[in-house]
Amino acid sequence: MDNDPLFANYGDIPLAELQSKSEVDFPYTEVGSLMEHLNDEVVLVRGRAQTIRGVGKKMAFVVVRERGFTVQAVVSEQAGLVSPQMVKYVASLNRESIIDVEGILTVPSDPIKGASQKSCPEPPHQPRHAARSEADIKKDQEYGDQLVRVNQDTRLNHRIIDIRTPANQGIFRIQSQVGNRSFRDFEGSWDINLYCIKLKIFRQFLLSEGFAEIHMPKLIAGSSEGGSAVLELDYKGQPACLDQSPQLHKQMVTCGDFVRAFEIGPAFRAEDSYTHRHLCKFTSLDIEMEIKKHYSEARFI
Repeated sequence: MDNDPLFANYGDIPLAELQSKSEVDFPYTEVGSLMEHLNDEVVLVRGRAQTIRGVGKKMAFVVVRERGFTVQAVVSEQAGLVSPQMVKYVASLNRESIIDVEGILTVPSDPIKGASQKSCPEPPHQPRHAARSEADIKKDQEYGDQLVRVNQDTRLNHRIIDIRTPANQGIFRIQSQVGNRSFRDFEGSWDINLYCIKLKIFRQFLLSEGFAEIHMPKLIAGSSEGGSAVLELDYKGQPACLDQSPQLHKQMVTCGDFVRAFEIGPAFRAEDSYTHRHLCKFTSLDIEMEIKKHYSEARFI
């Protein structure tokens, strides 16, 4: 790679360069926003390398996935722009690696069948893939389609990877929208109505910013924020506790490619306080988001 005059255009980003040092000088474009009006524009995207296919030594294809949307990137040898070493590097990438891709967006005359972003974009989450019947699976196998079967214990033991699949992404995002019911006034005190209005504003604002609402478990095996203020209990002979914070699970769903997630739900604390106003249970408004380059990105939310 060092012998390649174009080596600065590709390669592994050093860990030190991933730390927040400077704000993003060139804005990222979300994969789901790659539409026809951006044709011939230079774009920068970040996502996971879903599939990688090398074609000889001069061309490679990479399908980049972000929040369930996918786009196909083509790397072909061009003098002064793309070297054979760069093509080789792209073809050797590990699947599910997080990559940055900068290039010129081109809308092909024929739609790309292997990606959601094409000349006629369509939604990436199709519920029919989330609940396939045994008859459908058997029919596909008769036609020679190879379907991956993963046991439930394997899926739960590797939950971060499991929720990256389009089916699980679709389930969670449909659940997020189903829970976002419109607010209706009901009889009660003004304080209760104002409280509900605030929750509605919080939820709808985050949904408009691309966040997905996730419902985290509240009965867990260990403390989530240290053990000094945890409500412990016995669950059928096994030690358990009430969730102090959804922090761990928020990080899990972010690593599971949700990019932006939030929860409005109860949290429990066993702090040493004996005042009549002390709350051992409260409603927590939590958000988690991916930072692409600098923590200042959170200021724009």
